[in-house]
Amino acid sequence: MINSEKMQIALKSYKEAFQERWIDEKFKWEAVKWFQNHWDVNAKNFSEMFAKATEKTAGLLASMNNFPRKMMIQYAEDDAEAVRAMFIRLYDETKDVTDRV
Repeated sequence: MINSEKMQIALKSYKEAFQERWIDEKFKWEAVKWFQNHWDVNAKNFSEMFAKATEKTAGLLASMNNFPRKMMIQYAEDDAEAVRAMFIRLYDETKDVTDRV
């Protein structure tokens, strides 16, 4: 479970340093906004929608030897309904986050 007191302290610290960090953090917020504007779990072509919604993630969804974005697109192309169901479960805030992950 998340320790809410520690979370509030971390959030306060993040907000206090936000202006100083904006140059380094801006791309993350732009990626989130892009995702929110393009995400549609009910899209007819789920893999295409996922690719579009995550195209601004740059280094957030890739690292030296890991490419989770590309793999998720591949999984969605192979079985869109299974991947869609996993995202529906992941984003179901009526369930505890530990059960969703």
